[in-house]
Amino acid sequence: MTVLLLLAVLLQEPVSSTLFGSRFLTGEVGGSVTHQCFYSITPANKHDRKYWCKIAARGVCYTVISTTGYTSQDHTGRVFLKDTPQNGTFAVTMTELKSNDTGIYRCGIGTTNWGLYVSLNLTVLADADAPRPAELIWGQLHGSVTVLCPPGDTQSDEKRFWCKLGRTGCTLIADTNGYVERNYQGQISITPRESSGAFKVLISDLKKEDSGLYMCGTGRFSSRDSLRVVALQVTTASTLPQRLKFLSGTVGGSVSFKCHYDPKGNYEKKYMCRWKGAACSLLVDVDGFVHESHKGRMQITSSDQENGTYTVVMSRLRGEDAGWYWCGAQHGHTEHTSSVKLHIQRAIGKSLR
Repeated sequence: MTVLLLLAVLLQEPVSSTLFGSRFLTGEVGGSVTHQCFYSITPANKHDRKYWCKIAARGVCYTVISTTGYTSQDHTGRVFLKDTPQNGTFAVTMTELKSNDTGIYRCGIGTTNWGLYVSLNLTVLADADAPRPAELIWGQLHGSVTVLCPPGDTQSDEKRFWCKLGRTGCTLIADTNGYVERNYQGQISITPRESSGAFKVLISDLKKEDSGLYMCGTGRFSSRDSLRVVALQVTTASTLPQRLKFLSGTVGGSVSFKCHYDPKGNYEKKYMCRWKGAACSLLVDVDGFVHESHKGRMQITSSDQENGTYTVVMSRLRGEDAGWYWCGAQHGHTEHTSSVKLHIQRAIGKSLR
């Protein structure tokens, strides 16, 4: 039996910041579908009733299954609901699909079927392709995450992209042509393509509203073979230290960046790079590398393994040094990053940028 999971090109309906999921689902007659619903891990959400209902005449949503133990007679033995409160997800699986299962459904939380919910359209076809499931990725508030995106055509020069799924499609956030959506300036970077064609998307300074469904890939949004769907959950509890978001320096002067990393982590590389146009160019690392443009005026002056910090000093500042900088620590495909914006002033105190 073919199990069809969340469509890679599905749209998300963000009815509430605490609940999100896809808007379209496709299955085949006799097969199965699994729909994932993602919610913020609050005490109310964890313990409240989860449900799956189908819209009928006059807009009434009749319960198909819920965590109270109810299952409708028409669906007994072929619908299952699994709630995983520790992950903030619940999944509904419908098996032995029939053509009349096509319709509008809701996955939701609450004592009624009109509270917190996401609506979706299920279409059951005679034949359908098996799409890929979304992968759940966790991030801490003000922290960072790394998303490994699938290989594309290694010979192709097509752009790589990161977009957020919403009501009207997938809204572009950043791509390798240098575009970065205004609200993500200084926050997101797309790494150079690896030999396999895969690439990484790094997101720093995570916010609660960054939770949602995302997609990354190469070329067009509709090219399923080179797409990946990610459900990002940002947890509000954070043990990360407070970090400066802005630094000021004076032309001819110097500034110090204090970079943080997990002292328990086994990082193979610690570095600082300059962010511009969804990319971050390496400037200096703890192994002694210094970019040609910063030789003689940038260095890592100290490293404290016990407390998880290292300090980068930039001297003989220029007006063009103004901009976003990232501290980073890399372990395999995972990178932990933080960003800071540097303002440069003239000696009289007038900002250059």
